[in-house]
Amino acid sequence: MMLVKVFVLGRPGSGKTTAIHHLLNLAQQRDYSAFSIDDYSILYRMSRDERYHEQFRRTAYDGFDVLDLSVFDTALQNLEQQVQAMSAHASNGIITIEFARNDYAQALSQFSADFLKDAYIFFVDADLETCIERIYQRVASPRTQSGHFVSDYIMHTYYSYDNWSYVSTQLMSVYHIYKMAQTFRNTGSVSHLLAQVERFAEHIFLNEFKQLASADQLKQLAHA
Repeated sequence: MMLVKVFVLGRPGSGKTTAIHHLLNLAQQRDYSAFSIDDYSILYRMSRDERYHEQFRRTAYDGFDVLDLSVFDTALQNLEQQVQAMSAHASNGIITIEFARNDYAQALSQFSADFLKDAYIFFVDADLETCIERIYQRVASPRTQSGHFVSDYIMHTYYSYDNWSYVSTQLMSVYHIYKMAQTFRNTGSVSHLLAQVERFAEHIFLNEFKQLASADQLKQLAHA
């Protein structure tokens, strides 16, 4: 069985990373493989490799702004290739795919239809000002390994669009996704977000790994 793809979407600061960490921990507790990939690391490498600073602009906290929006599409195409390569060498688990975009209708069109159709979607939403506040909190936290800093300018000019309606009502039918898309407004406590992730994870484990667990039980009985 190949890796189960789980897209975790939302603005920077919406709570995607928190949701991903909890989802991966839950998978590991069940002894499933657990992997994570995001486009920020791809874009970061692209920004550092660029020589003439036409596509990226350095910002505070070792961050960057994207000046040429076409690099967003390039990063997603690269992302799909990396996930396919990882899936060829791993199985019986999940891989979370994280990226933030202003327009998810356009962004998801960068992926192949076969790549999307059997994926799960977890969309985390929060208002723009809350997301900006969280971004500053995480770069100031000594516990944060990767700040993922995004400037106020980019947040207000690029990430201002509200994707809630599209993701909750159109995304699955447009891309013929036949599994599950979960939307969650992350405006309460962290515990509320984690509880939602747990329900989402339980659905995935039950639907994707139930047959695998049954097969393992039969093997154990056969050797008893």
